[in-house]
Amino acid sequence: METKATITAIGAAALAPNDPLVILFDDSATPALREVTLIQQFEDLEAQRAMTLATGDTLVIGATPFTITAVGQLANPSLQSIGHVALVFTAPPAEDRLENALYLKPTTRPHFEVGTTLTYQTNA
Repeated sequence: METKATITAIGAAALAPNDPLVILFDDSATPALREVTLIQQFEDLEAQRAMTLATGDTLVIGATPFTITAVGQLANPSLQSIGHVALVFTAPPAEDRLENALYLKPTTRPHFEVGTTLTYQTNA
């Protein structure tokens, strides 16, 4: 199953150089959050609310596929309700994983701009 979203805004402090973390929210993000996040708009809200990501699923950013290597316990509920998830382009640590994160490989953070598409692909 595929669920698509598009980046509609990028906060001034959202993409720090060499930072492997990218924070996504939907349009409900507060002005303070908008400064440090990318805003994503889902094409199909029903599909967004039904989506459940798991290890081994794929997130295609632009044209580049990334394999999900770990899913934080809060990632799916937050993504389903407010479009919030942290994309982490590093190997997942053994302990102290971010609860609202998707850990991705390859670990090179891709280029993001307004209009970048995100395609969440579940194997289930």
